[in-house]
Amino acid sequence: MVNRRISDDAKRITLRLKAPLRDSDNKICQLVDFSLSTLHRTLRQKHATGDVTKTLAIGRGHPRKLIHSDCLYLLRLARHKPTLFLDEYSHRFEEYRDLPVSLATIHASFKCVGLNIKRVQM
Repeated sequence: MVNRRISDDAKRITLRLKAPLRDSDNKICQLVDFSLSTLHRTLRQKHATGDVTKTLAIGRGHPRKLIHSDCLYLLRLARHKPTLFLDEYSHRFEEYRDLPVSLATIHASFKCVGLNIKRVQM
């Protein structure tokens, strides 16, 4: 029973059973197969946020260094002057876009589009 995912619907049903003058906490836990701590944690979540669902994580992962238009600019540069080195692409970004971009970011952008350095230079 450790680390199991309890659906939000089951938690809502549990809170309806918890209504005043209904069942005791131990009886509810037996009916829905919760532990007493899970029941109390659900009650605290309901009182704190107004719902039993956890708040959704916003902005998971690292923020993107290059937005879509920057990636398109990089691809146009690569198709226009395919013989540039990665550091020269980086200098172009700093000079014309006021955006300091690392070599790893440029390489990852090429990799994301399906290009590698050899294909760019062909």
